[in-house]
Amino acid sequence: MEEKIKIDYENVDVADLMAQIKSEIAQRPKPTLQERLHEERSEQSPPPPSWGGEEAVAPRSKIKRILLRIMKPFSPLIKLLVLPVHEELRQTIISLDRTNRRLDFLCATMEEEFRKLGGAIEDGLNEANKRVDQAFIELSKSNDYTKLLHNLSHNIVVELTKLKIEEEALKSKTRIMEKDFEFVRQREKALEKLVLK
Repeated sequence: MEEKIKIDYENVDVADLMAQIKSEIAQRPKPTLQERLHEERSEQSPPPPSWGGEEAVAPRSKIKRILLRIMKPFSPLIKLLVLPVHEELRQTIISLDRTNRRLDFLCATMEEEFRKLGGAIEDGLNEANKRVDQAFIELSKSNDYTKLLHNLSHNIVVELTKLKIEEEALKSKTRIMEKDFEFVRQREKALEKLVLK
């Protein structure tokens, strides 16, 4: 059956809904007398089994039959009043079903994305740990190089100090030797003068 009544659930207009229902009822073909009788027979409940005659029928079933006969003239009105509620309920169930399917899809997608994100985070952490380990190795190497350079510079300073002391000692010895040479030269000159006289 095609759905001809349109309901806007965000902006419900009761007058528009009633007009749609009335036009839908007016478009329906009127049932013939035989169809009405067939519907009435199908709506009647089957008589309860009577094992002991009329006395075995429970009073509830009698009351039920009486109430059904009283309500029979009002059944089209009841159906008319229940139709909007039924349609709204049906539309709500369809909407809820779509929403549930969408939620299931979104939950599955979210779980997949979380799984991917967890894998990416784990890979990133592994990569970061590798980089940190490599940085520590390079830092320890540079620390060792720094220690070596410090020892080297200390040894160079010690050797330069020794060389400076040796240089000063050699300078002082050179001065002494110069004085000695000067003294020897003067002595030679004095001896030459004495010999040549």
